[in-house]
Amino acid sequence: MEGSPTPGKALQTLSQFTFFINYATFILVLWLGLYLVMHNPKYPISWLTALTLWSLATLFLHYLMEPTFLPGRDLELGSNRWFQGLAVAPALAFWHHATMLMRPKKLNPWRWARILAAYLLAVGAIVFQASTQVWSRTAGGNLLYLNSRQAGPLYPIFGGGLLVFIVASMINLVRSARATPASLPHKQLLTLAWATLVAGLSGPAMMIGMFAGLPIPTMVISLLLSITVGLIGYGVARYSALMQGRTIHRDFFYNLVVIALVGAVYIPVCWTLMKVYQASPVIFILIPTLAVFTHSLITPAYRMIDRLYLRRETRQMRTNLQRLSRLAFDGDQLAENLDRAFMALCHSVRAMYGIVLTLEGNSIRPISRSQWSGESIDLPSELFKADDVKHLSPGQLPKPLEEAALLVPLYRENDQFGVIVLGHPANGPRYAEEDIDRILNPAEMIGEAIYSHGLRTELMGQVAQLAGTRLMDGKSVLPVEIVENAFRNLGDYAFLADSPLAELGLVQFRLPRKPVTHLDRGKVVHDILLETLNKLNPGTAIPRDPPPREWYPYQILKEAYIDGVTNRDIMMHLYISEGTFNRTRRAAVRSVARALAEMENSLR
Repeated sequence: MEGSPTPGKALQTLSQFTFFINYATFILVLWLGLYLVMHNPKYPISWLTALTLWSLATLFLHYLMEPTFLPGRDLELGSNRWFQGLAVAPALAFWHHATMLMRPKKLNPWRWARILAAYLLAVGAIVFQASTQVWSRTAGGNLLYLNSRQAGPLYPIFGGGLLVFIVASMINLVRSARATPASLPHKQLLTLAWATLVAGLSGPAMMIGMFAGLPIPTMVISLLLSITVGLIGYGVARYSALMQGRTIHRDFFYNLVVIALVGAVYIPVCWTLMKVYQASPVIFILIPTLAVFTHSLITPAYRMIDRLYLRRETRQMRTNLQRLSRLAFDGDQLAENLDRAFMALCHSVRAMYGIVLTLEGNSIRPISRSQWSGESIDLPSELFKADDVKHLSPGQLPKPLEEAALLVPLYRENDQFGVIVLGHPANGPRYAEEDIDRILNPAEMIGEAIYSHGLRTELMGQVAQLAGTRLMDGKSVLPVEIVENAFRNLGDYAFLADSPLAELGLVQFRLPRKPVTHLDRGKVVHDILLETLNKLNPGTAIPRDPPPREWYPYQILKEAYIDGVTNRDIMMHLYISEGTFNRTRRAAVRSVARALAEMENSLR
């Protein structure tokens, strides 16, 4: 009929689609495995999943290197038949092992025996495939269809064994999902179970094509495995599946987009080399593959270079500064973390001693010292005012700081609130410019932590002053810990009735003028906490998902203490890191405590 495609054109179209699916999935599989291990280098499940993906990559590579896609190449199916054994069997063994690790409780001897049996089956498949063609051999016909392959003599044994372990992997994931009460891990495991089911369908499709002789396109197998890889990637991006911690949704797609852009650059170049300079078609596979590896290894390479070229003291200083920044609002740990970070800073530039001072009016207060054994410092704050880092000459500052060599001011916007004073370096009288450059960023982080802690202390003092109330033990009311404990037990009226919050005038004022029980007091405390929490609500409706930043305090407290959502799920919903979550939660609880104190003061 006129306009109908000819058989030759239909085969060409099928060949192009098959090549595209295998090629795109091959690149995606390589990248996804690298993404998992680069972000979770110490997590066994990530490594096992990456090995599963890389084993599947050899199957896609096997299809890509067939003569159908690389014309003119002397690549008979039998010459690379070991690819199939290397792909299917080890991939399933690695995945079965990973699903075993996802099961609750530790591995027992029975589970270890099943893991070992899967690996033995995989090794046997590789060995026998290389000699007797366990999986299939060419039976004639077009390689674009599964009926061009014929099952080997040991296919029923190994094929049946692999189906058993596919079912076992699915059972592991489903049982783990049922045993997990948290919603996020439950969704992770169900997504992976669906991925396993889709991958398992490729086995029956292969059998139908080979044994029934039906012309099922090879593309069907590639599509099923591509969907499997897509589901695994979706689980990683959406639910942080297979990750030791949490992954940022945008970070995943940023990495994916970068790899796509790299491929968009290299693939046309390879095509040009093939057409214009008659280069080998293998470069169409080799060069983009190398590009994926090199671009995925950039960040680990930077870390390795840091370890090679930075002194141990500098690396330790970075770690301490990061910890100091995270725990700046934890008053009990500030002094210890500040001393540790400041000592690392002094060691990085070999300072003989160092002191951190805060400026309070016309006086100073030392808050951290490193290798300082001198007398107490009682000097006016005017001596330490400076617009920028300043070199000091011997004797420029009075005793006991006459040997100081460097002064680093600490600013918050336009206000100087502190200063770092360093003695001369151990190997000279003056600091080099390279040393000063090394000092500035850590000094800024130290200043930020000090200012944040000071702001916290000031707010707490204002809350206590505004409240003007006393606890039963005589201390100021409304510490953050009391409000936070009340939120943690929001549904326990007996606990709330025994909380110091029950002594507030707000509670007494709202109690009915009749005999009341402790449960009545607990219910009033409960209502007041909810009423105060709602004051954090910026509006009547959330404008979008994820919500804007001003909604974070309200959303975090509401979901954590009222809706019972896990911290991990909240972080995934808001796309924030654990550090941002903890800081925002503490700030929100402090806001509620302050609002309660202001309401109490207004009542008085």
